[in-house]
Amino acid sequence: KKKEEVYIKEIIEKSMDFLAYLFKMNSIKVNYQNNSNSSVEIYLNEIVQVFINLAKNSCDAMIEKNIENRVINITTYEDEKSLIVEFEDNAGGIKSDVLGKIFDPYFSTKNNKNGTGLGLYMSKTIIEEHSGGKINVYNTDFGTKFIIKLPLK
Repeated sequence: KKKEEVYIKEIIEKSMDFLAYLFKMNSIKVNYQNNSNSSVEIYLNEIVQVFINLAKNSCDAMIEKNIENRVINITTYEDEKSLIVEFEDNAGGIKSDVLGKIFDPYFSTKNNKNGTGLGLYMSKTIIEEHSGGKINVYNTDFGTKFIIKLPLK
């Protein structure tokens, strides 16, 4: 495998295009605000997989909790050393007693047990071990926010 130099906008668009039908069928609005002009050197398909996983998890949570106005906000921006991607949904957040476990292998919050518990574990591995970045999660007033930092060259 070879790393590719790509702009974050291309990665987000490729990921969200993959889920466009799912979003349409489940009335999910995706808002994307790009404030980044730098490219990153990454394994493209791996990062696409991470973004698909995060968006799909948000979708599942909104459906499971019967959220009416379903929204995923994606924002990209930079600081001195990193390109930052924020994924935030309005599904009400993750219970605080399990928030620290969601990156553990085989841990799932999904009631219907359709979750393998490997999606976020693999996402963390891809971001931190394959891409040299960091991924964190927080509950906000609306739902859950994942913050991914990828190193700029």
